[in-house]
Amino acid sequence: MQKKNGFPLKRLVFDAVLMAVFFALSRLSVTIYGVKLTFDSLAVVICAMLFGPVDAFLVGFLGEFLSQLLGQYGLTATTLLWVLPPALRGLIVGLAVVLLKKSMSLDTIIHKKRPYVYYIVCIVAAVLTSLGNTAAYYVDSKMFGYYNYALIFGVLGVRILSGILSALLTATAALPILIALQRANLIPTSRQQETNIKEA
Repeated sequence: MQKKNGFPLKRLVFDAVLMAVFFALSRLSVTIYGVKLTFDSLAVVICAMLFGPVDAFLVGFLGEFLSQLLGQYGLTATTLLWVLPPALRGLIVGLAVVLLKKSMSLDTIIHKKRPYVYYIVCIVAAVLTSLGNTAAYYVDSKMFGYYNYALIFGVLGVRILSGILSALLTATAALPILIALQRANLIPTSRQQETNIKEA
């Protein structure tokens, strides 16, 4: 298969599709009193499981950048702060795939039915993402003059709980998608997955 900048073309196509999925799911999100309910991280988790931290970071970063740019906010002084938390999620889950190879492999999670570490990693990533979003919210509110303690920190617990719930649902939804992709031979086997991640 042809390569471009060291990445197989098929892999670049997957990343681009997952960025588009991220963007589409982010458009379906709902924000209630400073708490964003979204499943856009599904694309990031799938990418992290397939290709590791670099690809997942880029999918989260560029997916959220497109969402910010083409959404109601546009390009602002704090855009970078808003795109970092989703990218951080991809980095965390992707690094876990690299560092915890056996526990985070598709074979262990799907076929041996031992997804415990996978769920824990997704929850930790969600909590850190929620904290990152809160920090971005705080800086943005101070810069643009709409700071309100209740809006930023008063709902922090709810924001974290909704992030955990979203992570559980997203992690669960990712599994049948990964199974379907594997059965259709569209994703790498565990050995190919390790090779893809090392190349990144």
